[in-house]
Amino acid sequence: MKKQDKIQFAKNTFLLQALCILTLVLIVFLFGSCDKDENSESPISENPIPEEQLTSGFLFSSDKNGHNELFKHQDDQETLLLSDPNYDYWWPKVSPDKSKFLVYRSPTNTEKNHDDYQEAELLLVDADGKNERVLIEKGKHSWTGQGVARWNKDGSKILMISEQIVPEGKQWRMVTTDAQGNNPKNLSDWWIIDPNFSIDNSQVIFMAFPNNILSFDLSELELHSADYDATNESISNITRLTTNFTRDHDPSFSPNGKQIVFSAGNVAYTNVDITVYDVESNEETKLVDDTGSNGGSMCWSLDGKEILFHSLNLTQHPFQIKKVNINSDEVTTLLASTPQDFGYFHPEVY
Repeated sequence: MKKQDKIQFAKNTFLLQALCILTLVLIVFLFGSCDKDENSESPISENPIPEEQLTSGFLFSSDKNGHNELFKHQDDQETLLLSDPNYDYWWPKVSPDKSKFLVYRSPTNTEKNHDDYQEAELLLVDADGKNERVLIEKGKHSWTGQGVARWNKDGSKILMISEQIVPEGKQWRMVTTDAQGNNPKNLSDWWIIDPNFSIDNSQVIFMAFPNNILSFDLSELELHSADYDATNESISNITRLTTNFTRDHDPSFSPNGKQIVFSAGNVAYTNVDITVYDVESNEETKLVDDTGSNGGSMCWSLDGKEILFHSLNLTQHPFQIKKVNINSDEVTTLLASTPQDFGYFHPEVY
């Protein structure tokens, strides 16, 4: 959620970590407790919803009421799922069986209406917005921040990033937990952000600096992949996929596993395009190329024909939710605020 050199680690660790934290704050601004026993019943339903009952709506966040609330959009109707004036809700992710969703919450902050990694708690909530419970409260596992949670294909594990105190200072690590938010495992000792599973869970994709050489130049952030070992909770064969001059974030595999969408922007992240990486040809293609900041928690439609994303244009509109057709490049605005004094964030198809 919502987000960062060839330096001398022994002398400059503190400066690097400060930059990383400020970078992630900028990323998420622009796009931007009760533990369960680990042996308790999995929070994912044992009775998945039948295929014929699956919907093609989407979840999203909005601060139209002065704090970030979570809504469901379906058939041109909006349904409020989560609202608490004390909290902002952001980054919903629906479970594989569609019965529940993960979502972050953080104390209401009018200066940061979504993706507050250092103040985040990870929740699990029933699909109807009821039975809200905390999986990973702030500070659990000695983490100083957390974000961008994703499910594996059967809902038994959660992939995310956590900010941890390591010998070099505070750094972001790619982590898995079980479905209750327990038993955290670091998959690598690399500085990594924005991880995601491949469709079959045989790989993970993520953004990192090549060869884990941290840089102040955020255009050096590149898309990487690695083989994922679910048994040993580790990765291997880290491979750099892109070589470009853009600041890259939030990759997501298409339903058929043949494409990866990610956002690619300038260093300031004020002009951000939607880019698709073809797994077979290893080529990048710009899908949305305009003057706005496009991206966030991008997701594919169930048929793989469209990509939903949020979009900000500081001179024209606040955050909107849009979709783009991957064949025609046609962009359609799904949610636009009127009057233009609030925004919409992080669509999640379900």
